[in-house]
Amino acid sequence: MGTNKIIESEDKLKVINIGLDGFAKDMRRQDVSVVDVDWYPPADGDPNLNEILKTINFDQNLLKRINNANKMAIERVKNANPQVVDIISAEEALELPIHTILHSGPPIEWDRMCGPQKRAVLGAIQFEGWADDEDGAIKLLKKEKITLLPCHQYDAVGPMTGIISPSMPVLVTKNEPYGNYGFSTFNEGRGNTLWFGICDMGTLDRLKWIRDTLGPAMKAAVKIHGPINVFDIVEQGLQMGDECHARHAASTALLIKQLIPPMLDAGVPGKTVSSIIRFMNENSHFYLNFTLSAAKVTMDSAHNIPFSTIVTGMSRNGVDFMLRVSGLGENNIVGPVSAMDKAVYYTGFTVEDAAGDIGDSAIAETCGLGGMAIASAPSLAPFVGGSLSDEIESIQKLNSITLDTHHRFKMPAMDMENTPLGIDILRVVETRIVPFITTGVLHEASPVVGQIGTGISNVPVTLFDQALMALAKDWGIITESSNSEIHYSD
Repeated sequence: MGTNKIIESEDKLKVINIGLDGFAKDMRRQDVSVVDVDWYPPADGDPNLNEILKTINFDQNLLKRINNANKMAIERVKNANPQVVDIISAEEALELPIHTILHSGPPIEWDRMCGPQKRAVLGAIQFEGWADDEDGAIKLLKKEKITLLPCHQYDAVGPMTGIISPSMPVLVTKNEPYGNYGFSTFNEGRGNTLWFGICDMGTLDRLKWIRDTLGPAMKAAVKIHGPINVFDIVEQGLQMGDECHARHAASTALLIKQLIPPMLDAGVPGKTVSSIIRFMNENSHFYLNFTLSAAKVTMDSAHNIPFSTIVTGMSRNGVDFMLRVSGLGENNIVGPVSAMDKAVYYTGFTVEDAAGDIGDSAIAETCGLGGMAIASAPSLAPFVGGSLSDEIESIQKLNSITLDTHHRFKMPAMDMENTPLGIDILRVVETRIVPFITTGVLHEASPVVGQIGTGISNVPVTLFDQALMALAKDWGIITESSNSEIHYSD
């Protein structure tokens, strides 16, 4: 028999630990150096999703078609040049059927609406003069005399409750290279407003002022000034502390500077101009709606490209979340919204008071703004951990689920790095890293309290799983029987 020899190494044992916390702890108890690797199995180990991902990666022809489609989608987003060209009534711009009100998020019936969206609908009915009070508005709804439809169905977007009714003036935004149009109302400001789910006499008076004073004055200014290049202002705003979703203070100031001279040149009375300046100055979100309509026309130009896996829209109504994927066309994926448990609440309020995630404004994130540009806004650092380094880390994670960066949108805090662009459902499914949305929080039940906090919401990862399943069905990877959990909006 041979002699067994124990060979001792002068080097201490070093361990690389992949995803096994218990193993790492045992090693450390024995004074062994452990390097942790943050790794999880693709798609959380789901066999069906992994099989789809594997099939895609091994089918070179399919992979080529996906890559080419995504390249086309990204090019269209980058080439977009959205410009506000006019201000007209929603009735004229959208050709709304009689007694129609648009709302944020996917389609939803009156009875299923969250509290703030219900209250906003009741306010819009009174604003239009279809009912004298809330009771009368409710009667019309119960008799099905009012049609409720999503903004996205009419190439429009609305922040928070997202209400658009016929006589409201809307921004007409044209995407010059592709000729498509998008629409949004003027932002109502803070306090008692429809977009925050409140309706009182002050709300109605402000809506009338926007319709009768602000709208015509802005229309006159645009006529003198010419089209407003929305992304020109966005580019500057990003350099001045905006991320262009939850914060628009700089962009709003830049718009004031640009539009006041042509407003005066158009002959708008001085007192009217003064009231408009005051309104815009007190409303740091005024430019938000400009950005949203621009993001809408931008992402719509990249929509409905067969085999593209890029997200072109994200929208919420407080109850349901809608995910739009270019390659799925009008088969939008719908599921429950996230709870607002990552928000910073105002004093006296908690997540128990909050409505669910709400608003069409998440279109900003699909365009490379909002959460995708959070490192441009140090003031929003508390939402992602508390420091600028946390914001930078968040951007680095988002880079792993996007296919490109936006050449026009740069973040000073990251050495002018471009914002992530092109959320890819394949990467989200595989990594389980989801986009996050910078947003506000509305009170669910109170008729007199609107916004109660701000923060971030995460897109439910299950929606991306459903989207992949739907695409796999379209591509013939899975059969009808394998696709029972997919939920589409009508």
